[in-house]
Amino acid sequence: MVVGMTARKGFPAVGVLFLVLALVMFLKGDDWVVWLILGIVFGGLGIFSRGKKTDGAIDGN
Repeated sequence: MVVGMTARKGFPAVGVLFLVLALVMFLKGDDWVVWLILGIVFGGLGIFSRGKKTDGAIDGN
């Protein structure tokens, strides 16, 4: 599926922004859990798996 592959190759900017905001709020001592959850929901953890290549597998189905 072309749309699915295009979405996976993009940089998760919004998710990373929320993760950075969660880190800043954590260091300040404010409420940070909501920002962490939003960062995960918007794909911020995808930044850690961007460099990994798959061996031809498109999805797990």
